[in-house]
Amino acid sequence: MTVDIYTEVAALRAARTPFVMATVVASYPPQSVRPGAKAIVRADGAIQGWVGGGCVQPVVRQESADALADGRPRLVRMNAGTGGTETGATSHGDVREYPMTCQGEGGIEIYLEPVLAAPRLVLLGHTPVVQSLARLGAEVGFDVIVASAAVPPDLFPPGVRVMTDIPAALASADATTYVVVGTMGAGDEAALAAAAASAAPYVGLVASRKKARYLIDYVRAEGVAAERLARVKFPAGLDLGGMSASEIALSVLAEIVQRRYARPNVGSSATSASDSPTPLQRSAASRPAAQALARDPICGMPVDTSTARYTVVEGDQTLYFCCPGCRTAYLRRRAESAT
Repeated sequence: MTVDIYTEVAALRAARTPFVMATVVASYPPQSVRPGAKAIVRADGAIQGWVGGGCVQPVVRQESADALADGRPRLVRMNAGTGGTETGATSHGDVREYPMTCQGEGGIEIYLEPVLAAPRLVLLGHTPVVQSLARLGAEVGFDVIVASAAVPPDLFPPGVRVMTDIPAALASADATTYVVVGTMGAGDEAALAAAAASAAPYVGLVASRKKARYLIDYVRAEGVAAERLARVKFPAGLDLGGMSASEIALSVLAEIVQRRYARPNVGSSATSASDSPTPLQRSAASRPAAQALARDPICGMPVDTSTARYTVVEGDQTLYFCCPGCRTAYLRRRAESAT
């Protein structure tokens, strides 16, 4: 099982496919799963491996979806502490507490670590600024691609991919791709047009303001949409005051790192470990695609509606329960409120 898990991890990382590594860090009898058990949780909620069944799996799916959405690891504790309440789960910093009041025996703690694709840095040109950017980008963990029509491969360190086809280098650009046009005179117009047409959220142009405006006006006249060009940052980089090629490269990479971590759903909602537990809130946007998850109105556990066995229909609404005990408790409360 361990070999299979790590083989699959290597394959997913090579394919730049995001996933969550789930690891059991503590287990309390009579839970059968043991510490060290692992599973891979994909974005669609599919689980490969075993970290527990029953109520554990819907929780792991939902929390893994949240981890992929915000990029933060978390510790999920089920019947392992006093943070959860009878009205649902609570959060305490990066700890999630679930009470499992319907099945009070045993407990489990699972560490969920999102594994996201390494950010990609596509550099157009092979100027000294690009050479420095390639080296610095590789050192801080970017997947670096250099594209230039006539680039000597020995200019760049091992691990940096060198291509002669600029459109091909940009074809797989996505939300984790950052593009820098560093041609600086050699094919500026074509490189800028290709970069602006890509799906990369950041396109930096290494050029003076005067030249940058000329290039943008030129490619706009050639048919590149104005809204695509509006996101081109020029001059690329933070104003650090540097003048050398290495200093300019440093300022550009600093800007890219700043933008990478400026995502509003990453790091901005962290709470101190001393904060009091609060009711766990989440957006439907982080719900696993393959599972429709409902919330048990008694214990607050997520319930996979496609496999739920215990339900109550009230008018045009269906309520889902994780176990018969919660369903019975709900019916009892409803009967008491009606008297």
